[in-house]
Amino acid sequence: MLGAIIGDLAGSIYEYDEFKGKDMNRRLSVLTKENLIEKDSFYTDDTILTIAILDAVINGKDYDKTLKNYGLKYYNDVPKTKANHFKYMFSPGFIKWCKGKKEGNSMGSGALMRVSPIAYLFNDINEVFEETKKATVCSHDSSLALVSSCALNDMIFMGRSGYDKKYVENKFYPMHQSLEQLRKTNKFDSTCMVFDKCLVAFFESNSFEEAIRNAVSLGGDTDTIGAITGSIAEAYYGIPNELKEKALEKLPDDFVLKLGEGYQKVKKL
Repeated sequence: MLGAIIGDLAGSIYEYDEFKGKDMNRRLSVLTKENLIEKDSFYTDDTILTIAILDAVINGKDYDKTLKNYGLKYYNDVPKTKANHFKYMFSPGFIKWCKGKKEGNSMGSGALMRVSPIAYLFNDINEVFEETKKATVCSHDSSLALVSSCALNDMIFMGRSGYDKKYVENKFYPMHQSLEQLRKTNKFDSTCMVFDKCLVAFFESNSFEEAIRNAVSLGGDTDTIGAITGSIAEAYYGIPNELKEKALEKLPDDFVLKLGEGYQKVKKL
């Protein structure tokens, strides 16, 4: 949950530059800079919708209605920071869906960046799959989105359950590209196909922070790649307290309260 938000914050200040063309120096700067979360870092739709799913789970709300309510409430709530260059918090397609003007058949990566609270708050894998499908299908009713969101929460749940990272990689997610190869070829991609890139960023890491740095260094949709990778990394590494504190300082009070309530409900498996 907070892992996704930290990945979002870390990637937020890089995304707009990716539309201008591939800048390897800019991408690689995240690997060595001192602070993963900077003064200009800001939360995006990834954080807002992660909180929406968390709210739905802990308060027994309908996913469809909750996502739409958050979308309509926050789409104009654009952060005032020089690092942000976007007019709205959400994509035009998602806003249209929230307003009932578009079918929810997307295969976009928005299906992945928001669902991690389900893997942390449900303690049976069958429930995790069932709830993940419910939270996905309302706006992302495509086979790619459904398979990807369930695979993501499967990985998170396995991390919570104590599975070794190497075991998970060898048994379920063998990688065929290296981080170095992906950095050379990766382009902006807003579909669920980014999941494979997030896996590479995670499997080539040895800590939570390194996983986030790896993810953002790939370029492309940096905040979402960071969010997805962070949601996985949290389950296997935990999150350093300093990063937790920096992330919470960036969030509205009601988001912080919901996160606190959510983590109180997380049980050790």
